[in-house]
Amino acid sequence: MKKITFLIIFLCYSFGYGQDIEYIKKLDTVFVKFKKSVNQTKQGSQDYRFYTIRLGQISDRTCLYFTKPDFNDNSTETAKKYLPRIEKKSFLKKHKKDIVGIDFFQKYGIEKSTYEAFSANSVIYIIDCDEQKNGKIMLYRVLMSSSYRMGE
Repeated sequence: MKKITFLIIFLCYSFGYGQDIEYIKKLDTVFVKFKKSVNQTKQGSQDYRFYTIRLGQISDRTCLYFTKPDFNDNSTETAKKYLPRIEKKSFLKKHKKDIVGIDFFQKYGIEKSTYEAFSANSVIYIIDCDEQKNGKIMLYRVLMSSSYRMGE
């Protein structure tokens, strides 16, 4: 019985810790977990990607957009920053607290997610769970925008 209680407390603590908005605000790099579903869509090609996370009903007012820009010349310093990163799956465990998913955005809403939690973060990466191969994951540095407009 003690083991079951300990396990439940441990799991609740470990899943809830990384999803704290105050912790996310302090990070300079945040990783957004993306898995294609009804509320998470991806468009584009190898060079240009457009990720959409829909938080509510089908409405343009509840969407977050993450864009991986396309550069004609990948030799520039700016373009090099946006080249995909390939990491081992152990990266997910190491950075567990720095990874947010759709649950985080639904919990805090589009306003807090966009203007509070992510405004201080200088770097945002998408972890594309649909592109896992041979124990490796793909990370794409992205730019974030939302359908939320202040004052509405």
